[in-house]
Amino acid sequence: MARKKIELQRCFISTIDSTGAYVDYNEYTMDPNGEIVGYVTQIFSYNYRNTKAKTAVYAMDSYLADIVPEDPEHFDAFVDVIADSMHETLREAYGMSAGSGLFVFAFVDDQPVIAFFKLNYQTRLTCEKDTDGTVIWKKDPRLLPGHTQKEYDYFFISPYERRVWMSDTHAVIGEESINYLAERILKITLHKSEKEVVDVIQNAMLDTIRECYDEEVPKKVFEYRQTIAAAAQEAGEINPEEIGTQIFADNEAAMERYEERAEDMQIPTQAVYISPPTRKALNKKQKIVTENGIEILVPVEFLEDKEIFDFQQDEHGSISIVIRDTKGVVK
Repeated sequence: MARKKIELQRCFISTIDSTGAYVDYNEYTMDPNGEIVGYVTQIFSYNYRNTKAKTAVYAMDSYLADIVPEDPEHFDAFVDVIADSMHETLREAYGMSAGSGLFVFAFVDDQPVIAFFKLNYQTRLTCEKDTDGTVIWKKDPRLLPGHTQKEYDYFFISPYERRVWMSDTHAVIGEESINYLAERILKITLHKSEKEVVDVIQNAMLDTIRECYDEEVPKKVFEYRQTIAAAAQEAGEINPEEIGTQIFADNEAAMERYEERAEDMQIPTQAVYISPPTRKALNKKQKIVTENGIEILVPVEFLEDKEIFDFQQDEHGSISIVIRDTKGVVK
């Protein structure tokens, strides 16, 4: 996510400490050119639409729908609810460290996005009270922590899409290990991350092709790669059932085998949202590796363009590859 696309609107900081009688929090007045704003923008952009994050969608009549604001003017009420819930959860949880809470309301491509980060206490950035009782951040003269230090848990909420994506950090509450942000704070049911869903669909498709197509495997793999890349690019989502029907229309046994795998692997039956980073990954080059170790990378869009790339497979399984590109160079 490019930082220039993020328009920070409001930012609150809070203490997260079970020893306190109540939660201390206040709005942070942002200096657009300050180091703290740079850190907030950095941690926001790094985790925004993270394909490894767990996901959820909430209904119109859900708990989240009641408390999530669509405009920054009502953001403080949301902060109040979540901060109190975090405070109570920390008192019950075993192994959760104290820290500070960072609440952000921003616009990304003119769409509202809410983010929360639980920052564990560290020597370079702590949350404490000033002499007048205001909650402030104190920092060491050294640089602020980087976004890659993994010293935080987080969630993002898109109010218009009613989508949530978040870290998968567990805490022990009672005798059960749970994702405390999902189950106790937001009261939602999590699903696999976008990356996990795409990976399981890919594995089911490719395993079925390898099992059912014999000498036609390379051609069918190319067809599948192009189909899923095109679907993700054009619609912004992939429907595993529709892709399976399209790819295996010529092979009833393969279709049945794929349906069995889809059920066993709990592949979603509905369309799956695909973010821009994943669309780009699906449209990447197809690697072809020969038995003697030669590797060829072919852009997905050229796999069936016989004017550029062509291959033939004989009855013994040997493949002949022809690449026509008079302007190519060896690198």
